[in-house]
Amino acid sequence: MNQKHATAPSAGTVPPSSWRVLWQDTFDGPAGSPPDPALWQVVTGQPFGAGIEFHTDDPANVGLDGAGHLRITATHEDGEYRAAWLETLREDFVPRPGGALRLDARVKTAAGPGLDCALWAWGTQLRHRGDEDPVQAWYRAGEIDVLEALGSEPDSVWGAVHSPECHQIPSLGMGARTTTEEGSALSEDFHTYSAVWRRGPDSITWYLDGREYLRLTPQDTTPKGWLFDQRVYFCLAIIIGSPGGPVLPGDPDPSTLPSSLLVDSITVSEEIPA
Repeated sequence: MNQKHATAPSAGTVPPSSWRVLWQDTFDGPAGSPPDPALWQVVTGQPFGAGIEFHTDDPANVGLDGAGHLRITATHEDGEYRAAWLETLREDFVPRPGGALRLDARVKTAAGPGLDCALWAWGTQLRHRGDEDPVQAWYRAGEIDVLEALGSEPDSVWGAVHSPECHQIPSLGMGARTTTEEGSALSEDFHTYSAVWRRGPDSITWYLDGREYLRLTPQDTTPKGWLFDQRVYFCLAIIIGSPGGPVLPGDPDPSTLPSSLLVDSITVSEEIPA
């Protein structure tokens, strides 16, 4: 393990508390290696939630860069847009009653029109839906968007939740965006995207580089719309030309590709009871 990430990020990035690491990837390994198969599954094809792109496990679209980062690259080849989609094998992430989970991701987003760089959580009903229509399973599972950065808003990141009771933004969602303090494009440098998910009282709070920009509770979504008391798994992808999201990402431009999303680390921590 890369020692600079051996423990959870400093408590200064969120309200003071004590945390222990439950799950972490620092993406150390030789250049061209796939993501750790003990932690991730690489989804290929066009899964539910994809845009116009085809997701591959080709090293041209997903792999370690040899410098401690995961690289996901959007490409355009032979008339086809390609990218990558990862999901955690672990699917039991949920705060204990009265406790909290915290996700911290240090990411440099991909630049370009039509690109949607996203890190989110889905309830396990979606993974185990069997023959159920995926939209219906999604209605029951809910979605927590920790990070959604769209090519049409290069300086902005959105945090959001999705459930059938939320109608503030498209795709049955509720959320808000923020920008870097200097207003620079997120793709210019690494930033830390964090979310603290608490149960009892229930809330989710989003941070960019340690600065809170959104907090939602069941009173915001209505109690019926608060689906966020169930186990989830995390997903990470570049989506191209998606019709969903908080805003449209714009039309992709092949001349701007390839474009890469770099991930330095992802850490899930549990609050230690006082």
